[in-house]
Amino acid sequence: MPHAKKEDVFYTLLKEFATKVESTTELYAEILLDFPDSYPKIPCMHVCEHECDEMVKRIMGELYRAFVTPFDRADVSSLALAMDDIVDDMDGVVTRLDLFNLDETRREARQVAELCLRAAREFRVMIDHLPNYKNDPVVMEKAIAIGNIENEGDDVYHTALSRLFHEDLKDPRCTLAWLRLFDRMEMCMDAFDKAAGVVRSVVMKSA
Repeated sequence: MPHAKKEDVFYTLLKEFATKVESTTELYAEILLDFPDSYPKIPCMHVCEHECDEMVKRIMGELYRAFVTPFDRADVSSLALAMDDIVDDMDGVVTRLDLFNLDETRREARQVAELCLRAAREFRVMIDHLPNYKNDPVVMEKAIAIGNIENEGDDVYHTALSRLFHEDLKDPRCTLAWLRLFDRMEMCMDAFDKAAGVVRSVVMKSA
């Protein structure tokens, strides 16, 4: 009986990374959905961010040693860095929740958190199917779906800003804090789409 072909190390590492991004996004969503009760979970986000940095280093180390990569070397690098940006931006949101000393969350923050979680789940499935990207339509379907979720995030972002500036908040510092938080939350959504965009490019190059 022939042995199954061993998976390319880059696909294995990217799958592990995508799973980590998904679990980190679950934590991110928990923090935003349950804030301020979730405040004790904030240090866990910093741990996840560090672990993702180490995953990027492993991928870059393999790139340095590899003679052959499963798709363009620059795209492997871009995808890994874009995935790291997702987690960096989520960590940035959570860090600011802490720094700004907020004692409540807002409806749109919860909505964006749920959209991020949807994007993370689609992203993980996309990466799971990536080894067969030349023949598996799921890869592009999920990459496009992530772009559509990002568009939903833009709508929530605009609603958030409109409501923020039309409400009579007692403390203008709170308005400024949420303005900066929503900007960073939008960066998270953009980061998912940017990473999916790398995959869309890889698929298109093979068409």
